[in-house]
Amino acid sequence: MFCGECGTENPDTNAFCKNCGKALRKPAGAAPVPAQPAPAQPGAVPVQQQVPVTAPVLQQVPAPAVPAAPDKPKRTWLGIVSLIPAILSWILYPVLIGIIAVVLGIASIALARKQGTRFPVAGVIAIIIGILAIVVNIFWLDIFPPPQVLPPIQ
Repeated sequence: MFCGECGTENPDTNAFCKNCGKALRKPAGAAPVPAQPAPAQPGAVPVQQQVPVTAPVLQQVPAPAVPAAPDKPKRTWLGIVSLIPAILSWILYPVLIGIIAVVLGIASIALARKQGTRFPVAGVIAIIIGILAIVVNIFWLDIFPPPQVLPPIQ
């Protein structure tokens, strides 16, 4: 008998498929036919009819369904992308690129809340780096004053 689900061949005595565990459907008219005794011949010695002994068939019980593991929340890649202008703001155009990094970081947080994904820590780091680049650029001369110029030697 073949399983209607996976097509695996099973013994006729199984109630469940040995591969997938689904219940096997017995085809109509497939009832076991009892063995007919052979007609007796005149003058023959009667032979004892042997009844085949079969071992009890263990039915395979389908395994209980395992609950699926909860899916991990997806990531918002905008937070990681916002790190690129945050790092570049320390090299080129700190105010302009720093503002871009801050805006992308805020957008990554808003997108994560809207989609219900993981909190973008990279977006927060990009905001901090961008603001630091802007502040350091504005107060650069206060932090690192220019060297005093000595009067010319006469």
